Amino acid sequence: MDEKLSTDILNDLGEIIAIPSVYSAPEDGAPYGKACLRALQWFVDKARAYGLKAELIDGACAYAEAGEGDECIGVLGHLDVVPAGNGWATDPFKMVEENGKVYGRGVGDDKGSVVVCLHALKAIKDSGVKLKRRVRIIVGADEERGSSCIRTYLARGGEVPVMSFVPDSEFPVINSEKGIAHIILHFADKALAENISYIDGAACYNAVPDRSEIKIVKGSRLEAALIKAAGGALTSDIFKTAPLAERIVTDGNSFNDYSIVNGAQTSIIAVGTAEHASTPEKGDSALWKTFGVLAAYNDAIGSQYTEKIYEYLCTPLASGKLGIYVNDPKSGDLSMCMSQAWIKDGELSVVVDFRLPLGVKPEWVADKLECALGCKAEIHDYHENLYIDADAPLIKALLKVYRRITGDITEPLQTGGGTYARELPNAVAFGCTPVDLDINMHRADENFPVAQLFKNYDIYYAAMKELADL
Repeated sequence: MDEKLSTDILNDLGEIIAIPSVYSAPEDGAPYGKACLRALQWFVDKARAYGLKAELIDGACAYAEAGEGDECIGVLGHLDVVPAGNGWATDPFKMVEENGKVYGRGVGDDKGSVVVCLHALKAIKDSGVKLKRRVRIIVGADEERGSSCIRTYLARGGEVPVMSFVPDSEFPVINSEKGIAHIILHFADKALAENISYIDGAACYNAVPDRSEIKIVKGSRLEAALIKAAGGALTSDIFKTAPLAERIVTDGNSFNDYSIVNGAQTSIIAVGTAEHASTPEKGDSALWKTFGVLAAYNDAIGSQYTEKIYEYLCTPLASGKLGIYVNDPKSGDLSMCMSQAWIKDGELSVVVDFRLPLGVKPEWVADKLECALGCKAEIHDYHENLYIDADAPLIKALLKVYRRITGDITEPLQTGGGTYARELPNAVAFGCTPVDLDINMHRADENFPVAQLFKNYDIYYAAMKELADL
């Protein structure tokens, strides 16, 4: 790669990282907030500056394309990002290049891929090569919350590509994506509401929470029990007294994971490690820790649910305990992540993100949850599985390109992650990382190796040409 191209790619990536395109309240012309709209407009302006046809659609999505022909192939990426979260060594919205990596929210998920593909499309246009089909990059700004942006694209008459790839997962190619269900558990829990006024978890449905807070009602039984155990004023020493100390040690946590903040209401704060909900085993749930505190003091609280929630949901063995564990050779095993919680009008609500193998329906899961926990289980949203046979022309074409450039002969993969691929027919995830590369996706210090970024340019340039001429 020549020096000018590499510099242009990094400069463009720095520009788009600087736009904090996290979902916010809708405004006129900006269904996902002003920052997400700015990111989409940046893409359109940049594409037009590079001589590509580009259009913004309803402030929700955009596309850029080059070439000729009655059909197009698609490349789908997203410009929205998850909230920055805690623990960053640098400003998450100011790209930093250090030790061969770039750091910033979105460098891997998914702004880096969008920038690389935009430059690959520009190179195809500039080369003057004649291909059978047009190449269209479609970008959205609501992927992290469920991909409504692509549904807007389709509803507004957006052209459906004959085949597409999504550079938002792993190489060599993903031919199986699990179903995704967000189920909200509702617990009518008057006793809990009398003792805590507030509880929270992750900022979005699809993440392991790295921080969770509970606020204790002034004069409540829980406050009285904590003060008695502390022998007076509540300080961080409370975590080294029974029954909290036993709970913390038994769960393998650190006393430093918990803190007390005294104010109009006393808060207990727990910290952990964020992670994408598709791989919850890599994270450390702060929400599990707050429910551990509540369960340890349930004799004072008198809730009929906190101990059940702790026992059935706050464990890596949750799916087995609930009787819902399933493993399928084509799509993998069922996983689950308790991501959010809140309390309102005397009712505790808990969000669980499920990744479901082929054949597992959310209704079956919800029934099992209601039976085990005694709650009401509401299916908030559900995205069906994606599965394309490994012998399909699209899979074989992408593998051919990847193997030619990298020499890697890894077979197609399964994932619990959800991508835009399931929003369009004949689409699969293709990259953007090798399977053994951890980029801290959805965690602090998200990063991406510069060498891999430039290698991806070669891969995606070749893949666009291969599919457009297939």
